[in-house]
Amino acid sequence: MLDTPSNRLRDLLFLTLIGLFAFLPGLASIPPIDRDESRYVQATVQMVETGALIDIRFQDQARHKKPAGAYWAQLASLGATGQIDDVKRGERAIWAHRLPSVLGALIAIWATYLCGAALFGRREAVISAGLLAVSVSLVFEAHLAKTDAMLAGASAVVLYGLATRRAWPTWLGLALGMLLKGPILLGLAILALAVDAIWNRSAARVRSIMKPLPILVALMMAVPWFIAIGLETNGAFFAEAIGRDFGGKIAGAQEFHGGAPGYYLITTLFMFWPGIFAVPIAVFFAWQQRADQDIRLLIAWLVPMWILLELVPTKLPHYTLILYPALVLLAGAGWVKLTDARKTRVAGLTLAAVIGGLLSVGVAATLWTATPPIWVGVIAIGMIALALSAGVCLLRQQDKRALTLTALFLGIGFGGVIGHSPLIDLTPRLVAKIPEGMRISSPDYREPSLVFLTDTQTRLARAAEPGDALILADDTAAPACATKGETVAGMNYAKGSNVSLTVFLTENCSVAELYRWAVAD
Repeated sequence: MLDTPSNRLRDLLFLTLIGLFAFLPGLASIPPIDRDESRYVQATVQMVETGALIDIRFQDQARHKKPAGAYWAQLASLGATGQIDDVKRGERAIWAHRLPSVLGALIAIWATYLCGAALFGRREAVISAGLLAVSVSLVFEAHLAKTDAMLAGASAVVLYGLATRRAWPTWLGLALGMLLKGPILLGLAILALAVDAIWNRSAARVRSIMKPLPILVALMMAVPWFIAIGLETNGAFFAEAIGRDFGGKIAGAQEFHGGAPGYYLITTLFMFWPGIFAVPIAVFFAWQQRADQDIRLLIAWLVPMWILLELVPTKLPHYTLILYPALVLLAGAGWVKLTDARKTRVAGLTLAAVIGGLLSVGVAATLWTATPPIWVGVIAIGMIALALSAGVCLLRQQDKRALTLTALFLGIGFGGVIGHSPLIDLTPRLVAKIPEGMRISSPDYREPSLVFLTDTQTRLARAAEPGDALILADDTAAPACATKGETVAGMNYAKGSNVSLTVFLTENCSVAELYRWAVAD
């Protein structure tokens, strides 16, 4: 493939399009997801309502877990899309909060392409960035208004800077990473550089990025907020974020998010689909080319941190996403250069097709309770056909066609299936049953999405005033004075249990009656 600026521009345009094919469907139709995303978007709404941009809060609770970068990005998105006045009127569009994640995912694709083109060549770069663009993990995070897709973008920018020995992308990426998720990305870069320097017996790569001006700009970007939040909270932010949140994840599994070593090797089978077919090739290629300094950097970026993540008790599937740029670069380069690995390719593609089929059936089955069974079968067959067709195209060296088909597969999955699944629509259906303008008290359903979809003043507690709508799971626990409204049944996926919730209206209740109900056992 001829490497010219115009051809690179065409490659980037193609990668942008397949990214948008995969990222945009479902962006508006998938309801706010509990619990992390809903907390992020509600905290951003409160920034608009209060004008407080430093101290982050969910209702009256301090959010001292992550820096303000993701909230500010969402705030900028609300402004750019004309949603600020709508938010002040109580109208909330989840898609506007998710756009920064889409942008972060696109940046990850672009930076991975540029890194691949610099290290290997155009075809390797297209395959690498394309595999990242259609990986289940990145597509999933691009649909959520939180930090991880943006952090993946910052990670890819830093890796590009280190691979090409350029200070500006390295330090700008690190500054963004600090504002998004604290020292995680900085720690990854330090670990990778340390392993790289020891392996090569040279600190040349470190010296190449130690430029005063980029470092100064990065410090000016990241440090002011940390100073401001420290002063605003008298140090409470650091005690919570570092001592309890970060330290707690290292000491033990937080919020039941645990797993044994090997957890990520298993979840990667699904989260890195369809690129999982190329993992054996990536491993073989990395081993074969381990004497190459650029390959050593990719290994140093990928392997040590992966091992650390496997050892840390708290585990979530998306934690390895910041390592994917290095993984896809090894996979893409190996796919092109190891021409004698056809048997490995076929075996890997078979595995990818099987997992794709399972994913197809799984996401199609989520429509079972809302769609006639014949349509479930049609969706599943169509998605399996797309997955198999993509595999055939890749074997025929039709890289871009394979990536396009895979992006369509994911677009159908997220937009046509997940976006209309009855398994995640409990909160929107519940909100639809509450008379407009009523205050809400919800002692039995305390998911953050309820606050975002209604009002900041919604009470997630056993308390009510006359005129409130009460949401209860047990009809017999309602105040005797309350009028029973409609009932909604569904899956509370945050807890993994089915629930039945009834709306009770308290217009005929007195303050005394509701107080006695609230304090009763």
